[in-house]
Amino acid sequence: MSTTTLHLAKQNFKFSAAHFLIFDEKHAEKLHGHNYQVKVDIKAPADEAQHSEGYFMDFNVFKKYIKAALDRWDEIVLLPAKHPDMKFKKNDKSLEVTFRDRFYVFPLNEVILLPVTNTSVENLSRLLAEDFHKEFTKYGVQAVSVTVEETAGQGASTTVPR
Repeated sequence: MSTTTLHLAKQNFKFSAAHFLIFDEKHAEKLHGHNYQVKVDIKAPADEAQHSEGYFMDFNVFKKYIKAALDRWDEIVLLPAKHPDMKFKKNDKSLEVTFRDRFYVFPLNEVILLPVTNTSVENLSRLLAEDFHKEFTKYGVQAVSVTVEETAGQGASTTVPR
């Protein structure tokens, strides 16, 4: 069976977020931000019997879901919930974060704890690819590849399933 890959790289597939990478037991970046750009490739069957209209899906179905997912990470601080050196304490309206000798306090609605050990573009692309694949399989999608660039020409891609 042949397949078709749909390519979605819209100008508004972006989010601005703060993060820092943790390199080893002694080294980590300072908190900083990026204007991330996202590209999504969707692998679909090219069977004309299933898609007699001559196309797989209305792109808007995918674009709306992708944009909504990216908007959740826009203007947010992204932190790795699974890193052993990260400690969190929630208060009524804030999140206190201790990382080694650093201490931060963020409004609860301005931070997201991601289920990762590091907020790298590798992990961001994986989380998005897993989410999109889970959502899009109900439309017959076979695989989803997501590229997240933190600056033009510097990023990572993940394909689900492999």
